[in-house]
Amino acid sequence: MAFELPSLTYEYTALEPHIDARTMEIHHSKHHAGYTSKLNAAIAGTELEGKSIEDILSIISAQSAGVRNNGGGFYNHCLFWEIMSPNGGGKPSGELAAMIDSA
Repeated sequence: MAFELPSLTYEYTALEPHIDARTMEIHHSKHHAGYTSKLNAAIAGTELEGKSIEDILSIISAQSAGVRNNGGGFYNHCLFWEIMSPNGGGKPSGELAAMIDSA
């Protein structure tokens, strides 16, 4: 099973004015797409093919530079698209808020 570039759940313009549409488009259609295809090429025909990205990265020190770099880029971008939200924001609370306030 090859890794696939995930679809975004929002438009490239959704995070403006904080992140412009062109930056979002480049990171999705160029950077993330590149990490995805290079990761697939790096694991093709190896014992890593068919494993989850979490399983691959859990033994990162044993991986080649191609798997480390492209696997990390793939995973980090997946995480980025999930945690960014056009309806997010607000003040932190709890321990995080206390740490920020104290600093």
